[in-house]
Amino acid sequence: MKIKFLFLLLSLVSLNCFSQTWSLVWEENFSGTSLDSTIWTQEIGTGSQYGLWGWGNGEQQFYQASNSELSGGTLKIISKQEPAGLVDSWGNTSYYSSSRIITADKFEFKYGKVEARIKTVNGQGFWPAFWMLPSGGSWPCDGEIDIMEQWGSDNPTSSTTGAAHLGACPGPSDYKSYSHLSTNGNYADDFHTYAVIWQEDYIAWYVDGIKRFQVSPSSWASVPGQYNWPFNSNQWYLLLNLAIDQNGPNGNTQFPTTMEVDYIKIYENDGVLGCDDPQALNYNPVANLNNGSCEYLITFKVDMNNVSGFSVPEVNGTFNDWCGSCWPMTDVDGDNIWEKEVVMLEGYYEFKFSADNWSSQESLDPSFGCTNGNSTYTNRTLVVDENRVICPQWGLCTPTCGSTIISGVKDLSEESLIYPNPTKGLIKLNNPGATNLVILNIFGDKILKIEKPEETINLKDLISGMYIVQYQVGKTIKTQKINILK
Repeated sequence: MKIKFLFLLLSLVSLNCFSQTWSLVWEENFSGTSLDSTIWTQEIGTGSQYGLWGWGNGEQQFYQASNSELSGGTLKIISKQEPAGLVDSWGNTSYYSSSRIITADKFEFKYGKVEARIKTVNGQGFWPAFWMLPSGGSWPCDGEIDIMEQWGSDNPTSSTTGAAHLGACPGPSDYKSYSHLSTNGNYADDFHTYAVIWQEDYIAWYVDGIKRFQVSPSSWASVPGQYNWPFNSNQWYLLLNLAIDQNGPNGNTQFPTTMEVDYIKIYENDGVLGCDDPQALNYNPVANLNNGSCEYLITFKVDMNNVSGFSVPEVNGTFNDWCGSCWPMTDVDGDNIWEKEVVMLEGYYEFKFSADNWSSQESLDPSFGCTNGNSTYTNRTLVVDENRVICPQWGLCTPTCGSTIISGVKDLSEESLIYPNPTKGLIKLNNPGATNLVILNIFGDKILKIEKPEETINLKDLISGMYIVQYQVGKTIKTQKINILK
């Protein structure tokens, strides 16, 4: 059974229709006593049958069906020691076992919100993953989407990652990834939700409902020149596995250990997901729910007239993995004001200017209004929600040129801010007489509705993340994206 989920293109029939919802179109609740063989296939062995050494990653486990169990409404993938060893088709012996299950050729799809509720594991050498591959595809040119990956260590598993891989076949992958560090326990303590919203030219990652990362074709300088964006093609299938990585366990690693999966759910949206901002480069006039995919032209300028002993300044930040000289700036007219123009996805970022591949970097004061306030790693902050010019002097916040500022919703968390986002949760409407205010999360779920809002609105009870504020002034609907950051 192959299914393709298509988003229904709905007309904008009413200005008062603020919220769209996600519709559940497929789910796996693992409620029986054995895996549904019409949906899942157990992959067996070490990958040697496909010409892969340790499934292509040097993994140390032998996959077998008996390491998957269903009980109490959850799937349990159990990693065990095998003192007698398990021998693969190449004659190699594995001393660990686990399971890897896939939906290839049985359940495949394209686009949607894909979410799983998973309790992972602690321990050196463990590598739990929830991911997707294209049907009949080659790697990496046809892509890979890693919804959740974690790597165990001697410490509790407090970091989770996700990634998108592309590249040329044959060859190594060119991937973009993120890592999120939990500030509230670890991921093996309890169940957490891991999700992607995946649509044409856009993928975003969520942990417990909060967006942590996003990519589009513009995220790769090598697309479309060197590599293709593969995520608009093919049908895709799901994979769940608990691997033993090539470094392996140590004396503190506990066996057996179990990764539990409560459910997997796939949704489509009743409306039209996309960029609904007319100022964005990828504005979609039929979109009626902004999903965080808007792209804007950002021009970085830095006045270097107070700096000596450098050759080329660079822009470094969370948007380019702090990669040194990969974003060099230019000074075309020789006025020592250096410039870099890029297309960026909306969101909250941190960055700073450096020079000559980190041979020097800005020394920023954490008390400056343009920084993150972190005394250990003091970075500039940037909310991308419009086309913007960033133009300070090296090491300072004061702009040396005009910079556009979002109007509509202002932040009252501090007396003055260069940028009105992110907010700590206290916002002010600039439009008197506003009615029918709605706060939506990025999934389009209605969080709060106020028919006649006061001028100042307290959103401090909301958790950190991106939200959409919509309200009505006369017959006009106004929309503002806000980032709550605590």
